[in-house]
Amino acid sequence: METTAKVGRLTRSSLTASCPAVNGGVVVFFAAVVAGALVSASWMSSATPTPPPPPSCPAYFRWIHEDLRPWRATGITREAVDGAARRHGPKFRVTVVAGRLHVALHGGRCFQTRDVFTQWGILQLLRRYPGRVPDLDLVFDCQDLPVVDAGGGHTPSPMFGYCGSERTVDIAFPDWSFWGWPELNIKPWEALRGEIAEGNAAVKWTGRAPYAYWKGNPTVGADRWNLVRCNASGKRDWNARIYAQDWRKEVREGFRESDLAKQCTHRYKIYIEGRGWSVSEKYILACESVALIVRPRYHDFFSRGLMPLQHYWPIPGGRGMCRSIKFAVDWGNAHTDKAQEIAGNATKFIQEDLTTARVYDYMFHLLTEYAKLLKYRPTVPDSAVEVTVESILHRRRGRERQFMVDTMVDGSGTGEPCELPPPFSSDELQTLWRRQLDASRQVEMWEKHDRIPMSRLAVPVQRLASRVQRDLIHIAVAFCAAENPEPRGGGKDSVLIAVCTQDDRRQRPPEMAIAVADVRQSMPKLVAVLSRTSAAFLFVSVVVVGLVSSARWITRTTLQASLPGATAIPAAVAATATRRRIPPAAPRPTYSISCSAPPLPTLNLSGGGGGGTPESSQTLALALSSSSSCRRSSPGPPPNATASTNSSSCPSYFRFIHEDLRPWRDAGGVTRAMLGRARATASFRLVVLGGRAFVERFRPAFQTRDLFTIWGVLQLLRRYPGRVPDLDLMFDCADWPVVRTHLYRGKHAAFMPPLFGYCGDDRTLDIVFPDWSFWGWPEINIKPWDALRKDLKDGNSRVRWLNREPYAYWKGNPAVAVTRQELIKCNVSNTKDWNARIYKQDWFRESKAGYKDSNLGSQCIHRYKIYIEGSAWSVSQKYILACDSMTLLVTPKYYDFFSRSLMPIQHYWPVQNDDKCGSIKYAVDWGNSHKQLAQRIGKQASDFIQEEVNMAHVYDYMLHLLTEYAKLLRFKPIKPPEAVEICLESLACQAEGLEKKFFMESMVKSAHDAGPCDLPPPFNPQELTLLKRRKENSIKQVETWERRSRRA
Repeated sequence: METTAKVGRLTRSSLTASCPAVNGGVVVFFAAVVAGALVSASWMSSATPTPPPPPSCPAYFRWIHEDLRPWRATGITREAVDGAARRHGPKFRVTVVAGRLHVALHGGRCFQTRDVFTQWGILQLLRRYPGRVPDLDLVFDCQDLPVVDAGGGHTPSPMFGYCGSERTVDIAFPDWSFWGWPELNIKPWEALRGEIAEGNAAVKWTGRAPYAYWKGNPTVGADRWNLVRCNASGKRDWNARIYAQDWRKEVREGFRESDLAKQCTHRYKIYIEGRGWSVSEKYILACESVALIVRPRYHDFFSRGLMPLQHYWPIPGGRGMCRSIKFAVDWGNAHTDKAQEIAGNATKFIQEDLTTARVYDYMFHLLTEYAKLLKYRPTVPDSAVEVTVESILHRRRGRERQFMVDTMVDGSGTGEPCELPPPFSSDELQTLWRRQLDASRQVEMWEKHDRIPMSRLAVPVQRLASRVQRDLIHIAVAFCAAENPEPRGGGKDSVLIAVCTQDDRRQRPPEMAIAVADVRQSMPKLVAVLSRTSAAFLFVSVVVVGLVSSARWITRTTLQASLPGATAIPAAVAATATRRRIPPAAPRPTYSISCSAPPLPTLNLSGGGGGGTPESSQTLALALSSSSSCRRSSPGPPPNATASTNSSSCPSYFRFIHEDLRPWRDAGGVTRAMLGRARATASFRLVVLGGRAFVERFRPAFQTRDLFTIWGVLQLLRRYPGRVPDLDLMFDCADWPVVRTHLYRGKHAAFMPPLFGYCGDDRTLDIVFPDWSFWGWPEINIKPWDALRKDLKDGNSRVRWLNREPYAYWKGNPAVAVTRQELIKCNVSNTKDWNARIYKQDWFRESKAGYKDSNLGSQCIHRYKIYIEGSAWSVSQKYILACDSMTLLVTPKYYDFFSRSLMPIQHYWPVQNDDKCGSIKYAVDWGNSHKQLAQRIGKQASDFIQEEVNMAHVYDYMLHLLTEYAKLLRFKPIKPPEAVEICLESLACQAEGLEKKFFMESMVKSAHDAGPCDLPPPFNPQELTLLKRRKENSIKQVETWERRSRRA
């Protein structure tokens, strides 16, 4: 190509000018030379091979599209960028025009040299790809925390920063340390990455100390303080080696003890955030140690490409952190191959997908895509100055200058950036989130199963043994009853005695002989399982074998009339029993349950995952694994819908049913394809056909959430027989909504998955449904709602409001969220009284003590009670509101099915999230000075809960929601191949202990003669706007009162 360029500049006029005496022959000669040169150059050019296409960028580059999605529909205006520059906090504005960098500072200087090295990185990008970075205008925040909240209902300000979170929309950009951190002597990334690789080679994984290592500043975050407690001591070794980093000392001593390349000497390394995000994650992941990542709240530009159990081991924060670290290290030391694989995956990711070349490519693609969204032509602001390599280097000395020189790009402009992959589809995002969530839950299940002592493990195994014995006896009784159905004796307490001798075998039907043979064939395995448990179970198994082998003198008890005392009996034998029938006392007959023994299910009690783990519902797993069919029994025909009507109107929160379903109504309905997309994050699928419920379980829910939710649906079918239409839905049992609104705007609405769940927020489309605890929460001994509501009402009458403690009360688990840990600081101390009384709830200790100190009905003894969300929404809100105390509600992000009708200053007092202690103190002072008004707020909330959130309205809400949802289905529901019919017997007959007790207490006893309350009409846009404005004005009024009080 160089030859072609030079020859192309030769012309006749130039030749003539240089050689005036030239004649025609010479011209011909030179023309021939030129032609030959051109042909030769052309041949050489065509012979040069075409360069290969650039490689595809790593998968985490796809998050560029997600980070910019909030502005994709509207674009970015100059006003929006100006607004970002005016926000509080240190930041700088970057303007690139014609490949030249201009910077204006706003809000003060950034910490240390963050801004300088970030700008240096952008300069190197301009040198690496000269002329290719488009003109742009952006604002960069240089703090450790994201600052732009995702809520608010309006287009947010575009703000670049080093990290983001689920609740913010900051645009994540590579941090300054990739070009060096001179204040801490941390070298530029390319050099440091090579040194860490050499350190890994020097100390192989198996030769490293078998502990978890962390070194850092513990004073910058609550979780880090908790981590210090995990250090080895004389009393306990949590398999952790924790060191406090004294940077002042390191600076004085020349950074002798802080060489990151020499810290890869342990098999496990801990990453834990401080007050915000931390740059240390990449150094830890590069170490070929298993990274134990403690509950991260923030992400940087690459970390969203990491997967738990593939690149790192997830550790929950809070008080259980030490135990989790110990379990992780024990697991890794017991599974060294798997642990090394996780460590190797992480290091490979860092060494291959996070090279400096990839960092520059990420910057290039991010800035290019951002520039496409600008709706104006960038110009240099008046306050900006041009920044060049020379202007930055001019005043730099020491390590700052050295690191800049080491990272300077030569400016040749050779090479191409990698190819940006396409955006995530909504299905891919849902699958990715579910995969991460499932992996973290898997670890939690392994860990919690590992903590269960053998004395507690013996209980479920003993239950299994008793069920095995009972089931085999039932089989034998059924066989014998078929041969000798005549009972000896009579009356209510008669005993069926069936005698099956060896001589009777010849008379047995072939089917019975095969069944007996199958039972005998399975007995050796059964004996092996039980004998491993204990000698007592071995004895039971021998007894069972004897019973099946000889089939002698098998007895059966009759079914008791009262449901709570009902015992499981075989249906075949029940038909031969003499029963005294009692006529129904009410016009509508009372429902009953008849329990027959299900086939022996296969359960997984190993804790290694699956549906039978101790942390998920054993009862539901048994019911779904049973091949027995549900017995169809009905107390009578369904009530006449036209004759039995209810003239009362439903509470106003029922109107949100229309709002929750509006997206699908606007989209033309729910298609089968939409429903299929909801499966990615669903816990189970529920199909109702002809009043019968069919369930397909995709993954176990935490504890018994799915079990009690399904039980609630079964009660609805009993309360309103024949009224629940055929439907098909997906249900997610997690604490947080997952269907993000911004993914399904415009043409993407056709892919919108309808997903039911317990809560929603302003950024999601999840359809809100009453939570499981309305029918009981056996794991923490919380009764079904009807019974608990009465207990709370009795507790209110025992201690009147004026006689209660004049403080704000909260009791709960602070370890699940930073905001709750901040609430702990509001507790009374020797130096300050914020008018709050805060108590930590230890559920493990409560379970051992019989829940003596966690009776919700006896906790209504303070004038004020605090509601604060945990990691997400919390079921505790209804218990707090029902207490007659004035509820202090810390700014919530989530809502459940009824809480959107609650109004500040009418039902609760709003507390600012960013100043909890001051807001709580003011609220209590205000209430104690305005006792009647405070008492009225508490009473109005309590009345709302007692009258409008009773079980009758809960069932009516479920009925109306499901009815309106069914109207939107554009397909006819059918039973999925993997779905199993679930009925009351299949759940109640498998349940034991508190599960069974709560089932019986919450069971609908008879059909409801009257119809449900009348569903109110949808909101119109003006009503919704007024409702939102009324809430905002009330909250602003309280904030104004607080500010005035502080100035006084």
